[in-house]
Amino acid sequence: MTGEYLTSSEAAEMLRVKPKTLNNMKARGVFSEGVHFFRRPGLGPRWKRDALVRWLEGSVPAADAFPLAEPGGRNLGQ
Repeated sequence: MTGEYLTSSEAAEMLRVKPKTLNNMKARGVFSEGVHFFRRPGLGPRWKRDALVRWLEGSVPAADAFPLAEPGGRNLGQ
């Protein structure tokens, strides 16, 4: 089903991690609110299955990704 939303337990089971691991990844910024999960008052987070699949397959960059320095000490931003 396209656009399916999962509870945290279901999302953790899908990724084959513990719910605590999923919450830790969310706290570290691996998953972004509005991209990977959404919150509504009175409900726990609801995870977008499609976004989790894209992340798992490596086609969604991590929220905390940043350009790394090039070899030789030159930064990409310069």
